[in-house]
Amino acid sequence: MSVLKKIVIKDLRGSFKYHIFIGRNILYKLNDDFKKQIKNKNVFLLYDDFFNPINKVDNPIFELNKNIFEVASSLKLFPVKSRDTNKNFKKLQNLIEKMLSYKIDRDSVIITFGGGVIGDIGGFAAAILLRGIKYIQIPTTLLAQVDSSVGGKTGINTKKGKNLVGAFHQPTKVIIDASLINTLPKRELHAGFAEVIKYSLICDKNFFKYLDINYKKILMLKKPFLEDLIYKSCFIKAKIVSQDEKEKGVRALLNLGHTFGHAFESLLNYKSSHLIHGEAVSIGICMAYRLSQKLGLCNNEDVKKVENIITKYKLPNSIKTLDNLQFNYKNVFKTLYADKKVKNGKLTFVLPKGIGNAVLKNNIKEKIILDFLKEEINE
Repeated sequence: MSVLKKIVIKDLRGSFKYHIFIGRNILYKLNDDFKKQIKNKNVFLLYDDFFNPINKVDNPIFELNKNIFEVASSLKLFPVKSRDTNKNFKKLQNLIEKMLSYKIDRDSVIITFGGGVIGDIGGFAAAILLRGIKYIQIPTTLLAQVDSSVGGKTGINTKKGKNLVGAFHQPTKVIIDASLINTLPKRELHAGFAEVIKYSLICDKNFFKYLDINYKKILMLKKPFLEDLIYKSCFIKAKIVSQDEKEKGVRALLNLGHTFGHAFESLLNYKSSHLIHGEAVSIGICMAYRLSQKLGLCNNEDVKKVENIITKYKLPNSIKTLDNLQFNYKNVFKTLYADKKVKNGKLTFVLPKGIGNAVLKNNIKEKIILDFLKEEINE
């Protein structure tokens, strides 16, 4: 087991506090605090069905189940397909009805074991079941480890847009085992780096340099580089969430690249065969930089640096590079208005000012945005 790193995340007003544990192979020796939280509890484990069959000794979920069985009163298993198309009302209702049939109560604990989809739908179920029960996040994808498992955002998609129905509901613990990254297909692994790069771009120029210099070692998942970037990403997010849990201000900066990215995902009906979330975010980040350049907020050198690092991490930097996808720029424009940052009918963009700094802008003329989208989509 690698050295365990710990981050405390807490609201400045004292409304929540929990720990994020980061290490390698830590599932094989879960700490006493985790066991205390589930001792004599009815545990409901939502897990990515990628890990089926669960009775193999070398399966990480096999070890997790052994740890839970040692102390919990009962354990119910719920396999979930980890696809964005499953984040919907029907799947949520089915999940909740099944949990209720197993007599879930307010003293029960939900554990989510999987990527962002599992954490989002499981966390949302925890938020609304019996008006709120405790849950623990054990993210298994890089994207979930550095982003979606931290901060208490939960939710589902609708036909109108991504994550438009949900709740802020903080987990009681986040356990990040970096060794689980080895289970990922390369495409899923690379997608997670989009969120990591995002953190460096909004507030940490030195982190950007670190990611740029060490990209070969990071892509090979070398120690301690992988653990370090997970820790740094979670540290940045924890600091921001502690200041602004409900996204009334600074937390909105974490959406760099997401306004454009979510629009593309929505128009594709969240089909991961076409575009997965991290890829949509990487395209959105580069679009935000190109739009910022047009508005005079950053220069061409910044744009090229960002496009280059995105390429180094095996991610797309333009929608034009995806030959199998076609979009109408006017449809993309309309879909932007489903974004959660829209206020009083005005689009709000997270736009970079160089590298390591970003701002919110809601006064960009529609014609500028339309012309920009037309150029980006190459119609």
